[in-house]
Amino acid sequence: MPADRGTLAPETPETPETTDERSRRDMPMRQARPNGPGRPHASGHPETHPETSDGAPSALAGLVDLLGRRFALAVYWNLRGTALPFRALVARLDAPQAQVTQRLRELREAGLVEVDEVGEYRLTAHGRRLQGVLEPLAAWADDWSGLSPRQRTPRGSATQGHGEP
Repeated sequence: MPADRGTLAPETPETPETTDERSRRDMPMRQARPNGPGRPHASGHPETHPETSDGAPSALAGLVDLLGRRFALAVYWNLRGTALPFRALVARLDAPQAQVTQRLRELREAGLVEVDEVGEYRLTAHGRRLQGVLEPLAAWADDWSGLSPRQRTPRGSATQGHGEP
């Protein structure tokens, strides 16, 4: 007998999402393994820098992933000097409000940005520590961008050691 239009067919039960799946989905930064710093790896040795499946340090990969998102580095960079209200930040970046809102949320969840008592965004202590790493990297990038492609890959560069010009 055909189903009556007034009754609904029973829904198929969805598999409930586990807490672990929710936390992975909601994490602002990518993590490769559950092993944290100092936790034993499968080999029995503590890991100081867990790696992603491609061999990169997972914490560094997560930070690069976060700052590599559209407008994230620009938001961070504009908050280096002074606290800014949301509208001033959007105007400086000439970015969609939704994008800036999302990036601010991610940077806040990562502990790099906070909102002060008057509603202005500023860097946290961790954000300011990152500034000490990123500013020399920015200076290096300025020098590097001025090099020609030939200068970037000098002859015999495969044999150059770390820190050599």
